[in-house]
Amino acid sequence: MGDHCWVFAFPRLQWNRKKCPGFENEELYRRFIKWQEAPQVKTRKQLRQEIFRSASQARRLHYSRKQSAQRCRKK
Repeated sequence: MGDHCWVFAFPRLQWNRKKCPGFENEELYRRFIKWQEAPQVKTRKQLRQEIFRSASQARRLHYSRKQSAQRCRKK
């Protein structure tokens, strides 16, 4: 996991005896899988990003239709 861990607040301190108590621990692994499957509450930042992405896709679609309509008129 490196320098971040979902269980321990200070994961580097867990390795001071050469083996982390969470390393290859089946119980923690089952808890992690259950945690991943649980519904997640989105942050404001995530909601803004989704709105921006959907709006930018709509703008791209609008502009591409507008450009194709202009090309058809020129012919």
